[in-house]
Amino acid sequence: MSFWDRPLHEMTEAFGAAGFRISVISEPPFVPEARELFPDELREITGTRFLNFLFFVLEAG
Repeated sequence: MSFWDRPLHEMTEAFGAAGFRISVISEPPFVPEARELFPDELREITGTRFLNFLFFVLEAG
């Protein structure tokens, strides 16, 4: 798995520049039980910071 920590506008511009069209953007909800499963990894994520993922479905332009 690879991570790409960029602002949303930067991701969408990069996809467009590479010749892709975004057909779907999906943002699954955070699962509170994840804190129990990964306490060390999520210890510092508090307050306004959050762990979330965006999934893009791209189509070749």
